[in-house]
Amino acid sequence: MFNLGNLGDMMKMMKTMQENMAKAKEELRNEEIIVEVGGGMVKIVVNGLGEAKDVFIDKSLLTEDNHEILQDLLVAAINEANARAKEVMTEKLSQAAGMLGNIPGLNNLL
Repeated sequence: MFNLGNLGDMMKMMKTMQENMAKAKEELRNEEIIVEVGGGMVKIVVNGLGEAKDVFIDKSLLTEDNHEILQDLLVAAINEANARAKEVMTEKLSQAAGMLGNIPGLNNLL
């Protein structure tokens, strides 16, 4: 037979998890991840959600001769920043999900 008391406990757990997830997403929004490539010639700042906040480019790269180098450095910095943001996001949201964080496929939904 179905126990309504367990359903109530489960609903409370889900509500707590939702609150934790909302808090974690806000923390991610405020997180700052800084990636430097090319010996610091290009720096990208993203938040924990992978949203770009700032880009710094050394003035020596702003010449026509350095056009391809700049493109390569920007691609490398963006890819690294996104990879780091994904790691931070997965960790924070898994913590927020608590015991439900180990459910197969949950990270695909986050």
